[in-house]
Amino acid sequence: MNVSKPLSAALFIYECIRLLLLIAFLFIVSPLGNGISSGIGAFFPYMVYTSSNALFPLMAMFIWIRPDEYRNYITLYMAGKIIAVVSFYVWVIFSSREGLSGAENIARSITLLGGSILINMADILSVWGAWTLKRKYRKADSGGL
Repeated sequence: MNVSKPLSAALFIYECIRLLLLIAFLFIVSPLGNGISSGIGAFFPYMVYTSSNALFPLMAMFIWIRPDEYRNYITLYMAGKIIAVVSFYVWVIFSSREGLSGAENIARSITLLGGSILINMADILSVWGAWTLKRKYRKADSGGL
């Protein structure tokens, strides 16, 4: 049942790009990215935050390659994305008080916040895309396609 291969492929491509951007943003925030300390050991604690986000490209890949077997995971994908969107707003509320303020880090802060807002908006679009994909599968199951 090949209902919407292009939409699921787009979700997979987006998730791969999102993971790379997340790693880049964490590198900017890390002491290694600021030039404070050297060595990959300074960057490793920040990479732990990306481990849970690495599951999204895998989930999107399985939904794209084998949609009949993995379409039930679309709901889990949407739930994870909604949690990511909510946690972004919580992060903005708590980090704006201390981490993003300061004249010495203004360019870094603007880059980090701007990139985070773009990723968050794209996450909202990916939830909408996954919801659309889920509706198409449901319609196909009921004989609508």
